[in-house]
Amino acid sequence: MTRTPGPGVDAWLLRIARPLRVSALWCVLFTVIWHVLTSAIPLLTGAAIDAALGDGSGAGFGRLVLALLLVVVVRGIAGIASSITLETVANGLVRDVRSELFDALLRKSQTFFNRRATGDLTARATGDAERINLMVSPGLNMALDILLSITIPFIAIATIDARLLVWPAVFLVLFALTLLEHGRRLGTVSDQVRARAGELAGVTTEAVAGMEYLEAAGASALMRGRFRDHVDRYRTTAKKQIRHNAAYFPPLALIAVMVGAAVHAVSLAKDGDLSPGAVVAFLGLMNGLRGPIDIGGMSIGLIMLGRSGAARCLEVVADPTGDDEHRGGHSGEVEGRIEFDGVELAHDRRRILSDVRFTIEPGQLVAVVGPTGSGKSTLVHLLNGTYLPDAGEVRVDGRSVSDWDLDSLRRQIAVTEQDVTLFSRSIRDNLTVGVDGEAAEAEILTALERAQALDFVQAMPDGIDTLIGERGATLSGGQRQRIGIARALMVDPRILVLDDSTSALDGATERRLHAAMRTAASGRTTMLITNRLSWIAEADRVVLLGRGGLLGFGTHASLLRDSEPYRRIFESHRVDAARVPQPVAEQPQIAGS
Repeated sequence: MTRTPGPGVDAWLLRIARPLRVSALWCVLFTVIWHVLTSAIPLLTGAAIDAALGDGSGAGFGRLVLALLLVVVVRGIAGIASSITLETVANGLVRDVRSELFDALLRKSQTFFNRRATGDLTARATGDAERINLMVSPGLNMALDILLSITIPFIAIATIDARLLVWPAVFLVLFALTLLEHGRRLGTVSDQVRARAGELAGVTTEAVAGMEYLEAAGASALMRGRFRDHVDRYRTTAKKQIRHNAAYFPPLALIAVMVGAAVHAVSLAKDGDLSPGAVVAFLGLMNGLRGPIDIGGMSIGLIMLGRSGAARCLEVVADPTGDDEHRGGHSGEVEGRIEFDGVELAHDRRRILSDVRFTIEPGQLVAVVGPTGSGKSTLVHLLNGTYLPDAGEVRVDGRSVSDWDLDSLRRQIAVTEQDVTLFSRSIRDNLTVGVDGEAAEAEILTALERAQALDFVQAMPDGIDTLIGERGATLSGGQRQRIGIARALMVDPRILVLDDSTSALDGATERRLHAAMRTAASGRTTMLITNRLSWIAEADRVVLLGRGGLLGFGTHASLLRDSEPYRRIFESHRVDAARVPQPVAEQPQIAGS
């Protein structure tokens, strides 16, 4: 459950709102003007009544009526100006909160996202941030209205007769005590409501993302039951909040106070201490206290929900454990030398890599081979700093990855994963993600041609400007992978990593891509995570991983000769080792076998 919001939340929001302080001051000024003029209406009304009942001349009465009309018009203008400046502050604050939250998410490492539900993070950037908007408008604006709706009538009543102040004073004490208790009870339940909303968003996101599997596996009923459980939990918590809102005492207090105030005012009028107009003005000002009552519970509820939402946003922004920027580290051009020196890594108490040691020289094509779960993809995450090793060191050009400015390093490492992530935008936009400046169309077409993707892209209705669905849903698996490879080539990386990127290609396309990628790999270090024998045999070096560690490192021929696990890989594919082309020069470098 989200922690109860504390002073840190308020300080964070005030810091973000600092650029909006001018608009906020204008909002307060217009709101004060509105309330002053609101209190002036019953005073002018009472004065007009006294003028009409006085000397009988209509001059004074007419002037008061005109003044009353002017007050109403100016009050309306002040109300409009207050609303405009209020929305400027509220929307500006939410915009900046979302920007800071999104920037924080972009800084987080994969480890952070591995322990967070995607839907919950989405809910923080959308629903929780929107609660901050409602906290300001109308929440905080209502709180200001409450303060002014009590303070200004209090002053106005004092100008009528100081003895009458006892009634708004009694109401103020009762109202303040009730509001403080109401806020205390709502604080905890508001945290629970936002936490349940985040859980519900997480389940929804998982269901939508896995809809194809749920339908194919006939698991829709199971997911439906799980969703209903979360809906029930949210409903139960929301009902608790509703019960707290319903148990709101001030309306009863106001009725009792109004009865006493009316009796007192009439008594003073009978004694000749108050005029009929003064009685009307006093009761009108007292009736204005109904406004704080009507909006008090709503205001405190919106403020508590907003602070709970802000606390959930701040939890992500202020969490230092997931940040992986390493700003201020080494920044420079990568040559492509990669060293794994005694690297160890565990996840959820399961050892993934143990004492992994090997060196890749600049420009080499290296195949990474091993069974599922042996840590092949983990090597990539260690290389670009997505994961940090528990022990040992990963070095690029002789420098530890932790000493690099990760933004500089990652711009020079292109990774194409097996499950290619594509965005719901045009093919052009997908290809230019990570490219500095404007990419010429000729560069895009060249990358597509190298990735054997040009033909099918040009056959689309709008060519490279064709919009694709979320995660490339309108493309086939092979098309998505070729777009991913083309995107990797667009950044002209010094280190190119292909994570089984040809698994969804047919034989003919794979052969064309094979030749194109061999050309593209020239002059850069390339790591190819694959079990495809045609790629492995042509690699300069092969990294052989097994459960928990490195089983071998060397040329294809040396591993085929000296490594039993490596030979079993070929035998499992029923390939005759004698028919596989051998490199001219062999320089065996067996390690960890």
